[in-house]
Amino acid sequence: MGHQRLGKLPAHRLLPEIVRYLVTGGTPTEDLVDQVTEVGRDALKLALKDPVFIEALWLLIRMPQAAASQDFPISLENLGMAGIAPASLSDVLVSYDRALEKVQRRLHAGATDLGEIARRAGLSALGAEVRQALPTLWAPTAADVRASVAALKGTEKFAALSQRFYASFVERVIHYYVDRNLHNMVGAGRVARSVHDLRAFNDSIRRHCEESALIMRAFAKDWLGKNHYKDGKQISRDDVRRFSAHAVEKIRIELGIRKGAP
Repeated sequence: MGHQRLGKLPAHRLLPEIVRYLVTGGTPTEDLVDQVTEVGRDALKLALKDPVFIEALWLLIRMPQAAASQDFPISLENLGMAGIAPASLSDVLVSYDRALEKVQRRLHAGATDLGEIARRAGLSALGAEVRQALPTLWAPTAADVRASVAALKGTEKFAALSQRFYASFVERVIHYYVDRNLHNMVGAGRVARSVHDLRAFNDSIRRHCEESALIMRAFAKDWLGKNHYKDGKQISRDDVRRFSAHAVEKIRIELGIRKGAP
């Protein structure tokens, strides 16, 4: 209800060419370079105005800090999350998800698909990083879960978390446009001949976005290290918005370089 779609991709006619290049390989044209770059850059620029996008990234910074505090439940409540310490990875993700849903409900007609994409990207990044830190030889306890979340507060872990978040966000935006047109792209004589081609496309998109977002690691590490650990700053949503604005430009440059742009 009141949901705002992202709209039509500026050069919609080039989507089949993007798919063809990623499935079969080859030398991208100048137009293709521009379009793949523009998809990610424009979405990130628009996302800076979306409160759900900002909240998704802000919670990825503040939730680990809350887990490392003396009173985890109260710290979570101060972030607008359920004041109950999560006992499992599922609890962590549900708590994060519900906090973002609250923001979406407050927006009503102002909610956008970019916010929903950011929510899913945040869940994916958070789940992957926490799962990676959990013990594997025994069933994780509530203390293990808290320690795994708290471990993400360090600059190295935040760097990895940022890369996952931005890579997942850009990947999902590209799929948002492409997947809506798959019925025109799959079949004999079309861009993708089979499901196997689509799998190759998905793998290529994911690899491209992950490698492009590598630039976020050093930037995110230095940013959090200076602002939170050196300057003692409590990271605000406005700080996250400024951080993301710088990230947009860095990712734009990297996307262009990866596609051979001058």
